[in-house]
Amino acid sequence: MDLSEELTSCVKEQKWKVHTTQFPVLKNIQVQTLDLGSKPSLQTTDKLEKLQAQLMSRIPEPVSDLEKLNLKKNLRVNIEDKETGLKVSPLSSELLSIFSSYKDLVWNERTHQNGEDLRFSYTAHALNHVLKTRTKILNNNQKHEKRDDNDEALRDQGLCRPKVLIVVPFRESCRRVVNLMEKMLFPQSKGNVANKKKFAVDYPDIETARKNKSDEYYETFAGDINDSFKLGLAVTKKTLKLFTDFYNSDIIIASPLGLRLTLGAEGDQVRNYDFLNSIEVMIFDQAEIFKMQNWDHIYGLLDDIHKQPQESRGVDYSRVRLWTLDGLNKYYRQSLLFSGTPCPDMNAIYNRHCFNYFGKARVINPVVSGAISKVISEVPLVFHRVDSSSPKNAVDERFRYLKNLINSQYMKDDMDHVMVFFSSYADFVKARNWFKKSDLDYAVVSEYTKDNKTAKARDDFYHNSVHFLLYTERAHFYRRFSIKGVRHLIFHQMPLIPGLMTDLCNLQQEQFQNKRGGSGANMSCTVLYTKYDVIRLAQCCGTDRAAAMVNSSKQKHAFTLSS
Repeated sequence: MDLSEELTSCVKEQKWKVHTTQFPVLKNIQVQTLDLGSKPSLQTTDKLEKLQAQLMSRIPEPVSDLEKLNLKKNLRVNIEDKETGLKVSPLSSELLSIFSSYKDLVWNERTHQNGEDLRFSYTAHALNHVLKTRTKILNNNQKHEKRDDNDEALRDQGLCRPKVLIVVPFRESCRRVVNLMEKMLFPQSKGNVANKKKFAVDYPDIETARKNKSDEYYETFAGDINDSFKLGLAVTKKTLKLFTDFYNSDIIIASPLGLRLTLGAEGDQVRNYDFLNSIEVMIFDQAEIFKMQNWDHIYGLLDDIHKQPQESRGVDYSRVRLWTLDGLNKYYRQSLLFSGTPCPDMNAIYNRHCFNYFGKARVINPVVSGAISKVISEVPLVFHRVDSSSPKNAVDERFRYLKNLINSQYMKDDMDHVMVFFSSYADFVKARNWFKKSDLDYAVVSEYTKDNKTAKARDDFYHNSVHFLLYTERAHFYRRFSIKGVRHLIFHQMPLIPGLMTDLCNLQQEQFQNKRGGSGANMSCTVLYTKYDVIRLAQCCGTDRAAAMVNSSKQKHAFTLSS
């Protein structure tokens, strides 16, 4: 619905009131609603404006009854049909309760255990939104024939048809979403999905063979992990059409790379971003994997969304909403962002790109123990705090600290088998250049290292042909190498994905060591951090420990398995 001038002015000011609430499963939720108290003139007797203000100020509550969640009847009936195999879990009910309030949501506790419940929830919400919008347009089409063309009540469309954008990392993720849509829309029929055979070919159900890596790895990289794809879907009364042109689609499912290849980049002669103008629901799932792919694609998407279209494409301006014509789309967009771990980039989107006038929410549960609680190596973890005055200076200060540490402690012959881990590829390149300039004995394994050179680097490191091994987070995320022979482990920065820290620390167990490489008494694990790494620190050590370590007068903190 269109906002009054007073409400629009309040929305543009973006002054928030913070509330806290609790759900049984999601637990602690921080809700931000627009502060309407700064506008005395909003105390009006207009019923519609009062209703708008109430919706903007409402705090979501958990609802278990699907009917009360305003799901379309046919969608609700299909979901409750036992033959579909769909199940509304307590978590799904709580997520749908927040989704149906049309507030933005950031949730950083996605796991492989709750991932399917989450996927079910946002898929149901996306379909419900499209179906409700379609019903409204069809009803208004009938009214349009009987009324004046300029009737403002019939404005129900955007400048482009696509309403929902779902961004996922792999083709397998897309396949699962589409399969859920088919079950929710047509549980009893197999003939209502157009281009289904083509979809089965392009998005195959691949069974991944498991070997010697962790269950978490095979769950992350299950099925087809191609990360370049885009798919348009159109929803009609009796058909789900796949592979529709974006400008004839209701829902777009794509990877960050697939979108970037479609949108183009700033400076390209030909750009194609019109289809993003009228997106009303934007969903990011498994955002931590976007960080491992290329986060710049996400920034490019956020820069291009809601831009003024380059072509009109036959739009009927008499049916276009006034707030779309006024360029206020971003205030009417719901953003749903899901990740397995919090990170500053997600916080940046929440703070700088979520303008929803209905408000926004995020789950803020403390981390109790962190990744180090799963470390079974008996080597003590020693955390070194690097003091810095700003995030920009922290990069240089951390690297300076690393160089001093290596020069003072790790250059001796009895301190060999040293692996240095880098979360950032830029930091890795800087360190590699310094190692080369300093004529140090080292090998590298990064996401760009060829297989034959990786194998040689690992072999040389195990047999002590090189003193140092430089290793990147992306290389470990995608390959999960069991690097053997690690006696001294240095984290230049903690991993973005905390489970990777557990993996690397556990490589220091006796079973992975070269028996000729030294004694178990001569082993160490060193972690560098600054106060700006508090989010990663909390994921590794727990929220309370992280706060104490950042604010402590001591610069070193040691943890063993028994602690």
